[in-house]
Amino acid sequence: METSPLISVVIPVYCRTPDHQRFLTEALESVARQTFRDFEVVVVDDFSPLDIESLLERVDGLPPVRLLRNSVNSGHAFSRNRGVRESLGAFIAFLDHDDLWLPDKLARQLAVLEANPDAALVFCDLEFFGPHAHRLKLDQSRVPERPNFLWFASRRNYVVSATAVLVKKQALLDIGLFDTRYTSCDDFDAWLKILMTTAIVHLPEKLARYRLHAYNISYKVNLLNDNKLLTALLWRYWKEGATPRERLQLLPQLARKLAGRLYFKIWPGGRYRLGN
Repeated sequence: METSPLISVVIPVYCRTPDHQRFLTEALESVARQTFRDFEVVVVDDFSPLDIESLLERVDGLPPVRLLRNSVNSGHAFSRNRGVRESLGAFIAFLDHDDLWLPDKLARQLAVLEANPDAALVFCDLEFFGPHAHRLKLDQSRVPERPNFLWFASRRNYVVSATAVLVKKQALLDIGLFDTRYTSCDDFDAWLKILMTTAIVHLPEKLARYRLHAYNISYKVNLLNDNKLLTALLWRYWKEGATPRERLQLLPQLARKLAGRLYFKIWPGGRYRLGN
């Protein structure tokens, strides 16, 4: 009887340009170079206009890949959720199809979780690259080893991308997976929900590369919608999980979120960092 892989690598994919196909090939090659080998690859094709199956067959060194296809374009949160549900591993590693991993990424993160059995998630630092890399400035050295809910909620999303994460599958199932109502930052919402009940660990090593290019810079989001969802999550923690001291510390952030809601009603296309 075959045993299940320890890690499932979930890759949501939407390929509509030759650049996207090139990005996906490079991402898969970075997976194939992993020094840790007990993993499977689950690719979720979000109704791509271009073929990706032939690309999967050209990358040497990959374990067998399971390709799941959405019947309609459903977004990255839906695709990640489908990949998680159909995965076999006890741990989930996400890789966006335009990002890359360094060879020791899975091995180093798994070692951290094994050394911290009370933690549900570990995230590493990222190297930003690509033609628009200069547009994102983030001092990852400011992140504590074990950031708590309050630290995360009062700052930007220092995880930046699900590409940086290795997480226990059960922790994702316990929070109901990613909230598909978001148009962006559904991952930030998920990390906050995990932090409501368990620890996460920061690994201060650049083990992944986050590509900034014209397609993700121009991604359109419903900022008002996402602000409302995040505000509701902060309010839920304020009522149900926060200590009296944390409630006082959360008040400025709640006020800021409410001010942001007014801002987005007046300027729907305003550039406001939801993780702030």
